[in-house]
Amino acid sequence: MRIVLVNWAPIWDGARFGGGVNGYCQSLALELVERGHEVVSLFGGLVYVPRPRHCFVRRHDDWLGVRIFEVINSPVLAPSMAQFAEPAGEIAQPELERVLSNLFCTLRPDAVHWHNVEGFSAGCVSAAKRSGARVIYSLHNYHTLCPQVTLTREHRWACHDFDAGRSCETCVKSEPPAVERARREADYQRRHAEESAAGAGERLRAEWGSFKHELSWPKRIIVKAARVAHAALDVRRLRAGPDGGIYLPGRPVVEAADVRGARPHRGDESRGQAAAIAFERSAPPVRDPRDKPVLNILQPRALGAPGNAYATRRRAMVEMLASCDKVLAVSSFVREMYASMGVPGDRIETMPIGSRIVGVARRHRELLFDPPPFDERPATQQRPVRLVFLGYNHFNKGLPLLAEALGLLSADVSRAIDLSVFALGGETIEWRFRRLEPRLARLSTAHGYQIHDIPWCLGGKDLTYVGSTWWDPGPQTVFESFACGVPVLGAALGGIPDFVRHDHNGLLFRGNDAASLADQIAGIVARPERLNRLRANVRPPKDMAEHAAELERTYCGDVLPGGSPYPVGGDAILPIAARRPAGTASAGR
Repeated sequence: MRIVLVNWAPIWDGARFGGGVNGYCQSLALELVERGHEVVSLFGGLVYVPRPRHCFVRRHDDWLGVRIFEVINSPVLAPSMAQFAEPAGEIAQPELERVLSNLFCTLRPDAVHWHNVEGFSAGCVSAAKRSGARVIYSLHNYHTLCPQVTLTREHRWACHDFDAGRSCETCVKSEPPAVERARREADYQRRHAEESAAGAGERLRAEWGSFKHELSWPKRIIVKAARVAHAALDVRRLRAGPDGGIYLPGRPVVEAADVRGARPHRGDESRGQAAAIAFERSAPPVRDPRDKPVLNILQPRALGAPGNAYATRRRAMVEMLASCDKVLAVSSFVREMYASMGVPGDRIETMPIGSRIVGVARRHRELLFDPPPFDERPATQQRPVRLVFLGYNHFNKGLPLLAEALGLLSADVSRAIDLSVFALGGETIEWRFRRLEPRLARLSTAHGYQIHDIPWCLGGKDLTYVGSTWWDPGPQTVFESFACGVPVLGAALGGIPDFVRHDHNGLLFRGNDAASLADQIAGIVARPERLNRLRANVRPPKDMAEHAAELERTYCGDVLPGGSPYPVGGDAILPIAARRPAGTASAGR
């Protein structure tokens, strides 16, 4: 089959640029190529040039067997925040849709698989359908409902009230797309100056300036002579001064006014340990009153009146999804979220993604040793519990929440924790963990990692912390941990409960609740032998080969068996935050 995979980021970058979705697209593309398919990667919304101004497509060199096309000058900017200020731009763009229609008619794909519509418009999906291809849309996030992707307020607090789109108007600050486009045009010209006519013109002007400079040698001699004379006068003046031309620190103390009173410092104080002392005097971190526990419960979400641009955008995106041949949700929570918005139930299906990490773990089994087992002895007589964090240092990933929860533990509990933090951008939060270090059995930090490092990061560990503070659709870290045989300590949010069963293959705590997290940590420290059972129940997720086989059937239009490949437990095993009260919609459990 000829399959087009659409995302906004270059597929060759993987998760390094574009996050987990782009990493997944890369793994999927390579697996489909291995299975004999003709795979095309299409992306756009990144590159802008001043001439020509219109939207057009360029083909890149093939990458590991994948054919690659990029849309230049897309009227929809990517990633999502670049377009946030103009939501209507993501609904329809006739010029872009015409360009894509021509491309799809030339390619004649069997299937067009959308992984994001960032950099494109809802109308582009219709253009793919008009080409005769089967159109699939994977819901990796909430971008089609929320133009800043995460269904949170200010990228941080769960958005419970769409308010007919009015909440979006004050959610985050964003520049107009035209400003960002002009910036990208200038940046592109600067980076590619040598290859362009504009760059050749710059070189011509530079050479002409250099030539005129060479012709001006009489003038330069006069200027240099004047500067030498000026310097000689400065030497004579300074030597004749009261200090004999010697530089002295500070200011003279001659009059009483030079001694009495304070001399205000000009500018920011930066001498010596001033910054350290200011940090020492600062108040400890205080939880923002808006940081409240988050429940995994769907609430009624009106699409809103068409008068608001954000409400109109949401309605158009839901209609676009309803027009697809199949919509794939990465977890049951995501499926129920979109079904509650109006995506027809017969179009949307839960299909957890496959993970490349399964193959990586299989190739590096020597790094995936089990930790020494715990026994029934008192916790004080056993080794520390080895807890690990993998991911980004971001509020939504829960690293600040972990620091807060550890601060709530008693010294007796803390000294039983061996903590490893592998966090990209972790430099800015490391100080919070360093303050806790004397209370811990051990602290190890590293500011980032690569996918092939994951078996090394997780080898010999007891528990992986996945503390998402938002409705995370299906965190890759859960799959990575299970692929390496490590149970998960996870927030009962989003798709996490689809895969982590409380007290079976991991533990769940109430989302964005430091006290609930601290209770779970203290509980496992009090009875560490439970970790033996949790580890024994861990099963690896499906690998990319299994997942590609599922998608092949979807591309062909065959009906797939529904549901998650993981057994899902009842409400009784979950913390109270994850249970749904009587009379409410299912929370994706």
